[in-house]
Amino acid sequence: MLKSLPVLMYHYISSWPNSIAVAPEVFESHLEAMTQAGYRGISLAEAEAYLRDGRELPKGSALITFDDGFLDNFVFAWPLLEKHGHKGTVFTVTNKIVDEEHPRPTLKDVWEGYVGMNELPQVNIHGGRTGGEGVRVRTDLFFSWKEARLMENSGVMSMAAHTHTHRSVFTGPNFKTLFKPGVRRRTFDRIDQYVIYGLPDFRRGAALANEAFLPSEELYGIISATVPQEYDAAKRFFADPGREEEIMRRIQDLPPERLGRMETPAEYEARIRADLTLCKQIQERELGRPVHSLAWPWGEFSKQALDIAKELGFSVFFTTALGPNLPGKSADAAYRFKAKNKSAKWMISRLGIYSKPLTARVYGTLHR
Repeated sequence: MLKSLPVLMYHYISSWPNSIAVAPEVFESHLEAMTQAGYRGISLAEAEAYLRDGRELPKGSALITFDDGFLDNFVFAWPLLEKHGHKGTVFTVTNKIVDEEHPRPTLKDVWEGYVGMNELPQVNIHGGRTGGEGVRVRTDLFFSWKEARLMENSGVMSMAAHTHTHRSVFTGPNFKTLFKPGVRRRTFDRIDQYVIYGLPDFRRGAALANEAFLPSEELYGIISATVPQEYDAAKRFFADPGREEEIMRRIQDLPPERLGRMETPAEYEARIRADLTLCKQIQERELGRPVHSLAWPWGEFSKQALDIAKELGFSVFFTTALGPNLPGKSADAAYRFKAKNKSAKWMISRLGIYSKPLTARVYGTLHR
């Protein structure tokens, strides 16, 4: 009988160099090593029954998860899981899942001779595009709902929730810099508030875990009257250090209460409820079944967020913290460990650690 369920957390299955990317060949080596060592990637339904209801699982069980819904999960991860007899779960950000008329080719299509490797979607190349305001924007590819249903219907991959927007909010009036024209380096760096050039880059936190600081209309007025909001003009404006220093002085001269206010508890709860409701409704409509599991963005949540999610029908919750997952005791905050672009030997060592309650607790405490 399993005493602690290890939960692996992947993001990209891609050879693009990134701290949260695992190359397809490394991912396959992880799966091969799991099989050889007696581990089995279980279904989300099995994990939910264990975490929430205390149902027994055999020794060697592990839950393989992927965050966000990147297209490479469909192209590479799904066929490799099926090939090696493991199951997986994707926590999808619903406003990122796309509409495509036809499913795109996967690695399995290459194996069966339908396409060449060069005909697969270019998920190993992560570039950028110019957005509506002329800002260079990070471009990630996400799978479609049709592709999500294909993965689910195969019995290999399950879908679960990762909120609708995966955004952050301002959490207080403190700041050191201003928003200026530039390059978005991450897909999930959006602020769930109105941002203009010259606005202070206030302290941030996960949107569902924090009450938001709301900049005042007076502050927006001062900035919009001074800083051009067209990309090239704003870039020329900030090329003069004196202009930025002048804006900073004007903002710093305002008393804190004129910079903005904190949203009320009622506003915070309404915002959480709206995001989670939309996420759940979209997933259940597209998948045709109830959705019970939610992974918090960046692993962060509040008691209010947890209570609201439970009211909406979520019953199993995943974090990014480290520790043991005990039967019937870990549904409110299941632990996950980050799967890295490292050797299969490293992966098996981590599975061993998180399969043992005491070892997992000690290791998790030491590596917070």
